[in-house]
Order: sequence, then structure tokens, then C-alpha cells
Amino acid sequence: MPLVQKEFTTRPSHPPIGEPPVTVRQEGQWFSIGPKIWELALNGDPDSDEKSVLQWYEPGAVSVTDEVITHTYIEEVCFIEGGLEDVTLGQAWGQGAYAYRLPGMKHGPYRASPQGCLQFVKLVPAPSTGGS
Repeated sequence: MPLVQKEFTTRPSHPPIGEPPVTVRQEGQWFSIGPKIWELALNGDPDSDEKSVLQWYEPGAVSVTDEVITHTYIEEVCFIEGGLEDVTLGQAWGQGAYAYRLPGMKHGPYRASPQGCLQFVKLVPAPSTGGS
């Protein structure tokens, strides 16, 4: 799905705490990407490295991996509500925090704060380094 012009004037509500997982992705609906972790596709292809999404970690939710995370794309994150703790670094980020992660940057895994964490995430493919 290509990027398209979209707008909304109020923030979409995240799923209630304890909501049963949704395993079939439908446009405009929150989708379970791990235990107690949800994603709402805003723009782009939800299965690609070029997309904008909201992610909701329920209170105390932990990353789907126990390993340090790296990826091949650029990632931008802005925390809207609550926060996450990087359990490897022992550092926490809260409402209003921002991160710009280059391909290969080590981060995570994460644990959500007692309030949970709602964040805006934008993925951008890394620039090609190939020749002509």
C-alpha cells in the first residue's frame, strides 16, 4: 500500500487493557504484534520497512524478544503516553521522548511502564548504497 494523504483530529483510542489478541489484520483496526503489544497502521504497507504506525504496550508488557534488537531500516519513535524501559541499558523514556535509530543500532528489549506506552513509530528504508 503506497503512502497516502490522511488526517485525523483526535488520537485513536488504543485497545483496552486485557483485550483479547486480534490476529487478522484489518485496515483501521488495532492488530496484536505480540503478547499485550498492539499496532495500528496509519500509512504505508503494514508488512514493510516503510510505514507509520501507533504502537500500544499494555502496562508491564515486554518485547517479543529477550535479545537486543537491531534492524535494517531507519526508525523514528515519539512517546505519546506512558513510557518504555530499555532493559539492556536500564534507561527509561517517557511521554514526549523521541528516538531516531539508524540501521544496526542496538536497542531493547523493552518493558512498558505501569501506565503502558503509546508511541508513534515511523519506519523508513535505509538508503541504497549500491552503485549505478
